[in-house]
Amino acid sequence: RYDNDRNVSIDGDDDGDENSEADDEDPLLQSSLSDVDITRAASTLDKLLLGDDDSDPTYSSERTRILNLEREIQLLSRLDPDHPLNRIDDDGADEQEIQNVLRTTQEEALDKLWALWYGERGPLNERKLRLYEERLMDVRVSSAWPEVLDHYLGLVYEHCGVGVDESEGVGEKRRLEDVDFDQLDLGKWIEPANRLATLLFLMGRLAESKAWCERILAEKPWHVGALSGIVVVCLKLNDEESAKTWAMKALPGVSPQTRRLRSEWVKTNVNLAKRKLEELEDDLRKKVVARAEVSVETTNRAMMDSVGFDDSAWQ
Repeated sequence: RYDNDRNVSIDGDDDGDENSEADDEDPLLQSSLSDVDITRAASTLDKLLLGDDDSDPTYSSERTRILNLEREIQLLSRLDPDHPLNRIDDDGADEQEIQNVLRTTQEEALDKLWALWYGERGPLNERKLRLYEERLMDVRVSSAWPEVLDHYLGLVYEHCGVGVDESEGVGEKRRLEDVDFDQLDLGKWIEPANRLATLLFLMGRLAESKAWCERILAEKPWHVGALSGIVVVCLKLNDEESAKTWAMKALPGVSPQTRRLRSEWVKTNVNLAKRKLEELEDDLRKKVVARAEVSVETTNRAMMDSVGFDDSAWQ
């Protein structure tokens, strides 16, 4: 279920057997940490998930990603016409007035969702992304496109590269043909990849644009921009079957005829987002525990060294 007080997912299963089996695999219970160490690690994790721990920057990126996804889930939920916050007092209002108000609330929720995607990596990086987009639109000539493409790709690698420090490779020119998607975690910041896919479409590089859209949607199946974009790309490729398949996954409209379909779409994708949130929280929990274990081992070794303990004497 979803805890509305903390806006994080929690496990409400009370099945003793299943919980026992899950506990056997829990690194917290299998670790060599003392009760004090476990309590400290759990406290650190709680603070990180709640965004209350500003003293340790080690997990700031993971914490920010979790908080952003929590906000994303809230905004996705608002796209449901039947969401409590979308209900209006219809006394004396005709159907057209009600529909107009509903469209306005839905547009506001979508605007906030786009703002979140653009700003996931902070205001400075958002400004970079928007500047590149402005340059692309202002020039309106194909001669500017390769330069903007390089900028987009640079942002992707700077923020979504796997196994590298975010400061490494900044400004380093990348080649699109050398991209290895297995070395990218687009979920860290999805929007540069989405802008890149859009630009590839404008450049007529349709197969590459489709490939990027597919990777974006593998990470965020609810990304309404990529869902719309991939349908257009498939049509341009004369792939009507794929276009129909993706069109069925797009966000339905807010008309009375599609209201039920839209509600179902929201529920499905909110559940997908919650599962992703659980994965991120679990990964963070494992990192906290692993770091605590390393810290204990380092402390114990330092204590033995300080008293001149030689473990080779036991050999």
